[in-house]
Amino acid sequence: MWEISIEGCDVKVPVMKAIRVHEYGDVEHMRLDEVETPIAQADEVLIKVRAAGVNYADLMLRRGVYLIHPPTPFIPGFEVAGTIESVGANVTNWKPGQRVAALVEAGGGYAEYVATKATKVVQIPDGMTDGIATALLVQGLTALGFLRDVQAGQTILIHAAAGGVGSLLVQLAKHRGARVIGTTSTRDKLEVVRRLGADVIINYTEPNWTEQVLHATKHEGVDYVIEMVGGDIGAQNITLLKPRGTMTVYGAASGQDFHISALSLLFKAATVRGYIVYNETPQSVAQFTKELMDLLAAGRLQVIVQEFALEDAAKAHEAVGSRKTIGKVILSVS
Repeated sequence: MWEISIEGCDVKVPVMKAIRVHEYGDVEHMRLDEVETPIAQADEVLIKVRAAGVNYADLMLRRGVYLIHPPTPFIPGFEVAGTIESVGANVTNWKPGQRVAALVEAGGGYAEYVATKATKVVQIPDGMTDGIATALLVQGLTALGFLRDVQAGQTILIHAAAGGVGSLLVQLAKHRGARVIGTTSTRDKLEVVRRLGADVIINYTEPNWTEQVLHATKHEGVDYVIEMVGGDIGAQNITLLKPRGTMTVYGAASGQDFHISALSLLFKAATVRGYIVYNETPQSVAQFTKELMDLLAAGRLQVIVQEFALEDAAKAHEAVGSRKTIGKVILSVS
């Protein structure tokens, strides 16, 4: 933690390195800056960051097309893993030195330090790497949130199945006894999805991908669609649902929204819903975390992590945006 002196006085302000977005738009507006280190407020903990998660939501935030629009310059990053540096006055269940992973709902994770609510923190078990902990915190919890109503024998269509959420979702759905159809965009990624246990793999960039899904289900359709591509792919998913099927939307990797006809839902009695992990309760987060940790400890869950240095955050964004990554992408903070 560096310090800077304020001209004309003896006060030294701790500073840190952080990636800031100075204008909405391309990665050229991301810069490594020195900024003032945050202070843990009464109900917060200050975390010395070792790994910061990179999500597609970060790319949307940078471009100015996400759900929130913080004033520039801002520090992106909604999840971290590291060590508690200090705790706020009202925090009694955490102490400095503990290894933790945490959600950072207000952003700020692409930095050497970040403050977040103590209620958004979970302890990292001994032997678990910071990268894996970061992956499980958001992607793993999200995947289990999708599977809340999925039953054994049902068919689930998972888009972006080689991504951070998708790679975990394929495995977790198989543990639940579901039949998994996984889609992705390249041959290499299809092989990854196959190795993770998907029953059927499909390249969704092929023009007849919907016919392939229907063929794989004997033209009955699927019980669940997990959708994060958007655009034409998102709209086509409705045609693949069984009667009373459900589509869950959690992103738009194409950068395009899509329209849904209410009458198309009426005929099938279908459901379309959105999902974001931040709406989960502390109780469900605790339950999901235990399930993930147990599966990992038993060797029944593979977590794929791809790492970039903090100063290479722009390269990480470019890799995610061009669909060149597999599994969870993190920024390593030295």
